[in-house]
Amino acid sequence: MNSEIPLDQTQPSEPCPRTQSLWTEAEDIWERYQNEREFRAFVAADYREVYDALVRLQGRVVNILEWGSGLGVVTIMASNLGFEAYGIESEPRLVEWSRKLAEEYGPRAQFVTGSFIPSEYEWDPEYSDESFRSDVEAEPGYTELDMELRDFDLVYAFPWPDEQPLCGDIMRKCGGESSLFLSYDAREGILLNRFGQR
Repeated sequence: MNSEIPLDQTQPSEPCPRTQSLWTEAEDIWERYQNEREFRAFVAADYREVYDALVRLQGRVVNILEWGSGLGVVTIMASNLGFEAYGIESEPRLVEWSRKLAEEYGPRAQFVTGSFIPSEYEWDPEYSDESFRSDVEAEPGYTELDMELRDFDLVYAFPWPDEQPLCGDIMRKCGGESSLFLSYDAREGILLNRFGQR
């Protein structure tokens, strides 16, 4: 079952200068390294939109997992907003960068290298074709976290357009019954869903 959940539309206050510095530094890193292999599949979401959504979710969830955490900006923001925040990223170099940024901006944020796709997930062609851009060969990152997908209250992702159904299917099959899925879509903006288990 998939149900879209509306977010409170009250405009949150401006992010603190430290958060804005994090955004600027992440943008500078991307500008410098965007042509390197590890950065070619990296696309940053609209950090302000995601920040606003996280503020609106305070008090509703305790822990957050970011799939494909890239430079770790969303995970670090979530950590600084009081969530237990974790990121999974398949590119080791991006994980290194996210840990460096976390040292300066959000030391409680935790990052692991691996795939966001749980080992127990079985791909269903009804929800996506086999041409994934995400690294499906990497070992899942959940073992290093000592957690399973169903342990997270909220999962955040900025999926490739053709992988939105795949993400929903993973949440449906492996997420917790009341877990929320927050995604950023370049066309539709922020979406919040509860898929529940079949």
